[in-house]
Amino acid sequence: MNFHSQPRLWRPTRHEGATRALVARQGIFTRDGDARGHELLYRASGGTPVPVDRWCADDQDRATEHVLAAAFWRHPDITSPLPAFVNFTGSYLVTRDVARDCDPSRVVIEIVESTDATASVVERIAELKAQGFRIALDDFVGTSSQRRLLPLADYVKIDWRDLLHLGTGLVTSARRYGAALIAERVEDRGILESCERAGFDLFQGWHFEAAVTLDRGEHDAEPALA
Repeated sequence: MNFHSQPRLWRPTRHEGATRALVARQGIFTRDGDARGHELLYRASGGTPVPVDRWCADDQDRATEHVLAAAFWRHPDITSPLPAFVNFTGSYLVTRDVARDCDPSRVVIEIVESTDATASVVERIAELKAQGFRIALDDFVGTSSQRRLLPLADYVKIDWRDLLHLGTGLVTSARRYGAALIAERVEDRGILESCERAGFDLFQGWHFEAAVTLDRGEHDAEPALA
């Protein structure tokens, strides 16, 4: 697959004459509060969370580019030495040279729940995994596309609210190929204990840490991602 014609990363929108980028970071923890990774999240001007998962694929891809540029274009590194979980659509993965802009040892490819696991998407994810990337499935609810991707997953993330709605069989399905399970929306000790009993390995949510928005300053002329 030839990616050499792909453009460099999209620059964040200009505000008041300066090109800036915000990115939010939220930790992923063991039950005892030891950090094992960070999810990086898109933030709009002013640091406002936005429903990126409801956007069209092209706009979600622009949000991914924003996050990558904001996180990695300059020092200080905001996730090292822990892995950074970044959301990707299937379209992003098959049309861009991910390894050009992401270090496989640092970035976990978190595949958004709307991804259609076509043959080309599955093939591309397998190729990225062979390059050393770890793969996470976001908001796992057991769709047919998510089940097709399970053999490639190193992590599976399940929202606590979906677990309540769909039951613990969701955990059994998610663990089928040995992936580590991450409980999302862990907001208090009671939810943590319930998720631990259900068999989760790692936990993400306000009980441990709220997402912190970081201002990465003005954008350089070229992202320092090489």
